[in-house]
Order: sequence, then C-alpha cells, then structure tokens
Amino acid sequence: MRVLKAMAAAMFGAVFAVSVAFADTPTDTLVVADAIDDVMTLDPGQVGEVGGVLTSSQIYQSLVSFDVNDPTRIIGVLAESWTISPDGKTFTFKMNPKARFASGNRVTAWDAEFSLRRVVHLKSRSAFIIGQFGFSPDNVDDRIRALDDQTLVIEIADTYAPSFLFYCLSSYIGAIVDSKIVKAHEAEGDYGNSWLKSDNSAGSGPFQLVKWRAKESILLKRNENYWGTAPKIDSILIRHVAESAEQRRLLEAGEVDIANRLGPNDFDGIATNPKLSIVNARSGSIYYMGLNVRNQYLANPKVVEAMKYLVDYQGIVDTISRGTMEVHQTLVPSGFLGAIAYKPFTFDVEKAKALLAEGGVTGEFSLDMVVWDTLPFTDFAKAIQASMAQADVHLNLQIVDGREWLDRYRNHDLDIWLGLWGPDYPDPHSNAKAFAVNKQDAPDGSDSLADRFGWNAGKLSPYAMAAVREQDTGKRKAMYEAIQKVHTDTSPFILMFQEVRKVGVSARIRGLVMGTTFSDDRYQAISK
Repeated sequence: MRVLKAMAAAMFGAVFAVSVAFADTPTDTLVVADAIDDVMTLDPGQVGEVGGVLTSSQIYQSLVSFDVNDPTRIIGVLAESWTISPDGKTFTFKMNPKARFASGNRVTAWDAEFSLRRVVHLKSRSAFIIGQFGFSPDNVDDRIRALDDQTLVIEIADTYAPSFLFYCLSSYIGAIVDSKIVKAHEAEGDYGNSWLKSDNSAGSGPFQLVKWRAKESILLKRNENYWGTAPKIDSILIRHVAESAEQRRLLEAGEVDIANRLGPNDFDGIATNPKLSIVNARSGSIYYMGLNVRNQYLANPKVVEAMKYLVDYQGIVDTISRGTMEVHQTLVPSGFLGAIAYKPFTFDVEKAKALLAEGGVTGEFSLDMVVWDTLPFTDFAKAIQASMAQADVHLNLQIVDGREWLDRYRNHDLDIWLGLWGPDYPDPHSNAKAFAVNKQDAPDGSDSLADRFGWNAGKLSPYAMAAVREQDTGKRKAMYEAIQKVHTDTSPFILMFQEVRKVGVSARIRGLVMGTTFSDDRYQAISK
C-alpha cells in the first residue's frame, strides 16, 4: 500500500507539473478549473458540496439515473430492471450482471444493500435524501435487503410518486461502493469513512481517485476495469482557481481545458477566440438570500417583505450576470414539474421604506451577511449591499472561503446567508423539502433550510409533504404551483436568480455532458 501511495503521489506531481509547464494540457489529461475550497470529504455517503459531488459523479454509479436531455425518462445503471408492488411501497431491483467495480469485483445486490444502509447509519448531512422514505438506523437493515446476488428489495414507509424514489436513488448519495473493499478498511465501526473520505475510492464508475489536496486540487485516474465504454482520457485534474479572471487566463493560455466559474466579462472576452468555445446548459441552481429569523429585525415579517423590494433583480441580471442568470423568485426551478413564472417583487425603495414603517422600524439597522469569496457571490453581495443601503438597511459583508461559508450556514451562525441551492434530483420535492418542510413533518426528522433559518412554515410544511405523496401528476403539479406563491410571499427566503449555465471550454474538447443539477456533469465521454 505504501508503494501504491508513493506511485500515486509521483503521478499527481507529474501531471500537475506538465499542466503548468506547457501551454497546452496533455492530450491524455483533462484539466478543469473550478472553486473547490468547499470540499470537506470525498466519501460518497457523506459528500454534499458542489466540488465533492462533481468528483464523486466521475467515480461512482447508482442503481438508476435519468436521461439528461429528458429527465422524465428513468434509465437503469447498476440495476438492469425493477418492479413495484401494487401498494407502491416495495421496489425490487435486478442488478446488471455486467457491472464491475474498479477492483474487478462484480457489483451485486449485497453491495447495493451495504451502500444504501451505510448512508443511513453514517447519519451524514445528505442522508436525508434516503432517510425521507422512512429509513432510520433502527429499521434500515430490515427495509433495504439483498435476497441474493442479483436481487435487492427496498421497502419504503409510505406511498410516493414512484419517480420520486428513482430520482433520489439517482442522486450522488445513491452511489454504490465496493462493500468487500470498504469493509476491509473499516475502523471502529466507521463503515470505512476514514478510508474513503480523502485519497481512496471504491466505485464502479469510469474514474478512480488518486489524490486530493484540500483547497488545491483533485486528481482522478481512468478505471481500467470500467465495465462501460472506456474513457478516452487517462486522467482528470480539477484545480482550485477561485478568481474568474485567473480561470480565463489559464483557459486562454491552454493550461486548463474547462473553466467552470467564468464571469460575463470573461465570456465576452473569449467569444471571438477560435481556440475556445462556450458550452450552455439548463441549470436547476437557484441563488437566494436566507434570512435568519432568530435575529430581532428579521423576525419581523414586514422587514423581510421590505427587503424583498430592496434587491435590484433585473438590474443585476442585465449588468453583473449578463447571460448567466435570469430573474427567478420561486422555489421550483424552471423546467421542473410545477414551475411557474411568478415574480411579484421588483426594486422599489419607497415601498420598502413604507413596509419598514408599518413594521415599526425607524432609523438604520445593520445585519451581517456571509458571502463565499468567489464569483458571482461577491459581486451580487456588493450590489445588494448598495441597494439595501438606500432604505437604511446596512449589510456588513463577511466574505469567507467555501468551508467557512458552509460551516456558518450549517450552524446558522449568521444573520443572512447569500447562497446557492442546486437540487439533488430533478423533482420539485428536492426544493420543496429544503425550503418549505420543517423537521417535524419530514419522515426522517432532518433539518431543512427552513429549520436552519429558524422559520416555521406552518401549514405549508405538511402540504408540501402531501404533494410528494400525490400519485396523480396533474394534481401534484397544481399543489406545487400553490405552494410556490405562498412561499415566495411569506418565507424568509429572497429567491433571486436561476442560473443559466455556461462554461468556457478549449476547442480541443469533445463530448462534455452537462446536466440539470450540479451532480450531472459527466467527463467520461470527453476526448481531445
């Protein structure tokens, strides 16, 4: 093992040196510039940050997935087929006999059983995606079980729209690990977490993890035992480059192949460069401000409503985020079931002042807003700070790195969080659960964004849970439409923009697949 680690470290250094020393990246290596200082773990049962999910998606596979071009079409991956019981509570999956892990081991129902149970037993931040079906450490071993090598049975606690379970299983938390390898590296009942969280992997996907240097880079190597179509590139190097201008410079110099965090000015600059191209895709990511109602000012509904009139939504779209954002003020992204074009708030300082007066607030007051030190967050924050100051609402910007940004949000150690929500799966419940369901109504009792910001959603919470259980698609759609209007009007969330994804790409690159959620980007078909 020490020899293998030494070889991996040497390879990491060699790939990194080549990418820096020469103008063009190596033909067998994909180099990606992104902001990955938010990554805290690469254990697929624990991962949750954007950079970690992107990495995990190249390494691991799930039972099922969906067609990126038509998310309503569920496709089998590690599961070849499935059946559903008449009551909608028992799902039986037949495993794909062709599937193999990077170790060469067959992917069996026992691996799927171990992996899905493992998520629940680890009680990770993302376990709610599976736990919301009524699984807990006390019952999951009875409800998720392998009958033999090829047969996995999942029994859920309640009846839901069937696609909802499939979407959840397709998410990053549904990753199946090689149970033989992971069990061999368990330490003190940690389900192999210490081994998997950094420089090791045990997946069946097209790539394997070689090295992760926190806040610096992640190196992946082609899985030579991959059971699907073999990747055309040998390695993927994801480099942490926080500044969009630096990403552009590296892209123009040929030192990176993909720049994931370019700003509008950068896209303008590369548009006429024949060596570069711009790839577009629909994104489900929503940018918002979460207002912590534990704060004495933010506990006042009139203050919250006033602040919704103190964001220059269209102005920011037209200037700061030209072509990369669109105004979006509801919790369901455009393109999802139940999405509506409801935009009741515009920039109106006088209306905001009147609402503050109605709420009994006179004179100026200050609030602390935590902001990730990367674009577009910093530019959004400065623009919002300036517009709110016109009504004497002063925002103290606390600009921090990705880890502190997430820590402050998870510990609700803030007044306001300028954040991003990328749905975990392309179903409206991914966002309804996050923004409108309180933990007392969640089957697994997990905290939501509503809980983190101290908001009691009232009747909206059980109603959102009723929507995900509705079997009639037309009725379900109508329920989400109703939920959104109430939520937009009354919640302490200032929903602002939906991302129009664009990435800068070397013209040498072919085969990049971009998806609707941040876990859908796929690099396995890329060639140069």
